[in-house]
Amino acid sequence: MNTSRGTLQTRLSLAFALITVIAVTLPAFYFHDILYKERLNLAGRQALEQAFVFKTLIEATPSEEQITAMLNATKDAGLRMTVVDGAGRVVHDSYFGGSEIQTLDNHNDRPEIEEARRSGQGLAMRHSNTLELDAVYAAVLLRDGGILRLAVPLANIRKSFQGEFASLGLIVIAVGCLCLLLSVFIARHFRHGIDSMAEVVADIAKGRGGYRLRQVPGGEFLPLAYAVNRMAENIEEYVTTTTDQQTQLEAILDSMHEGVLVLGPSGNIRRWNRALQDFFPSVGAALGKQIIEGIPVPSLQRGVDALLQNPSGENSEAVHFEMEGRRFLIANLSRPVMQNTSLGAVVVIYDATDIMRLERVRRDFVANVSHELRTPLTSIIGYAETLMHMDELSPENRRFAAVIHKHAQMLARVISDLLALARIEDARENITLAPAQPAEAINEALRLCKEQAEAKALRISLNLDPSHQVMANASLLAQVFRNLLENACRYSPQGGEIIISGAPQEKEMLFTVKDQGPGIPAEEQSRIFERLYQIKKQRNSGSSGIGLAISKHIIERHGGRIWAVSPCGDFATAMRFTLPLA
Repeated sequence: MNTSRGTLQTRLSLAFALITVIAVTLPAFYFHDILYKERLNLAGRQALEQAFVFKTLIEATPSEEQITAMLNATKDAGLRMTVVDGAGRVVHDSYFGGSEIQTLDNHNDRPEIEEARRSGQGLAMRHSNTLELDAVYAAVLLRDGGILRLAVPLANIRKSFQGEFASLGLIVIAVGCLCLLLSVFIARHFRHGIDSMAEVVADIAKGRGGYRLRQVPGGEFLPLAYAVNRMAENIEEYVTTTTDQQTQLEAILDSMHEGVLVLGPSGNIRRWNRALQDFFPSVGAALGKQIIEGIPVPSLQRGVDALLQNPSGENSEAVHFEMEGRRFLIANLSRPVMQNTSLGAVVVIYDATDIMRLERVRRDFVANVSHELRTPLTSIIGYAETLMHMDELSPENRRFAAVIHKHAQMLARVISDLLALARIEDARENITLAPAQPAEAINEALRLCKEQAEAKALRISLNLDPSHQVMANASLLAQVFRNLLENACRYSPQGGEIIISGAPQEKEMLFTVKDQGPGIPAEEQSRIFERLYQIKKQRNSGSSGIGLAISKHIIERHGGRIWAVSPCGDFATAMRFTLPLA
């Protein structure tokens, strides 16, 4: 028992000693370089200030006696002062005089002098080839175009810094020794009282009910005694609560219509509910196995594997698959690993057969109704055009015919857009993707929107590198640019500007169409891609409200995404979308 106490005390003392050494030495090593760099910066600033003082003296009394006195003073102070004329030749130097000055190199290529000629002052830290030593150089521009330069040898700075740091080191060592002595005292004091409670704590840890700490060796252990007693109560409560929660969880899971599957970190099956077993009866024999062994859906297995192995932090995914008998299921995958590392993923599967059927009915209904309306609309437009060109009609009746023709054309355009949207939404219709030049699609859209842009005298700029290609369907990409450009022309003011740009970003290309229109309120930016949705104040703009919905579905079928930014810099609105690079 005594050996055990001695070991505890030794370990605590060593731990405190290690912490003290680390706390003392690491800051010393870390701040050594920082303080030295700060001292160098301070020396540079002081040298620059002294150079300005000498400049003031020289320009105030520019006599040879004054310059000679300053040269001698700087040399006595261990500094070097040099005066250079406008051509870079050395005129005065505190270390060289007479004919020696003629042998010195031209100083115009010195970095501090180059900077001083540009900005009036220069500072550099480099090796001097003339004196064969490292120095801090400060240069200032004189009124006559010359340069006054002051050099401070680094050896003096290092010597001063080392003396100060040595004094600081002695203080750090003294503080470290004091901390070590204090750690030994704390460890020795902490040793007492541990053994008196060890036996009771051991009984509590073994789950023996009713054991509590009644006596403690000192008042400082009262919080620990309270915590241990509370822990014993919590353990007893936890066992009861866990049993109740387990029962409730089983009842909740079994009452759900959605199938729930709990997976481990490696994707092995841990738990499922009754609804999931109704979907997949074979899951009952797959406890501890991979999903594919209990649920024969390869796409679901691939989705779980991608979710568990994805290092980007994505923690949710949805997988759609079809079972026998045209039964559509949707599996929502989530990965709660941030909260509980013992869990791998949770899969919730629900039957979406009715939803998919209703969605198909909706699409078919829109397509059928739109198709049936095209024939009578064509007749209305034709008869309206005929009436508009009849000579015997009065101007008032011809105006009525023009109104009929205008609105019939708008309705025909809406129907055409609805049919196009239905075709894009139909997942059964394949879209052929191939390397495409975005510039060609943009030029096609510009050609189709030329009349609309010229009517408002709009300036359209294109900022795009033609060397980049994207994987796209060329005609559908041209339709996207046409829809976005038509909207930009429709809402831009007279004489406004539109910019179309494209830039590569990793594996995709970002396109932007910016205009100077009225902008899009923040609360409506997420809804403008819904079919037939229009902003209230722009409902009479002549738009069908389907173009953005078509663009959204086209971009998503290409594997990209589209969104609005308003405002965007100096422009009111920017429509942005991405496409994968070829």
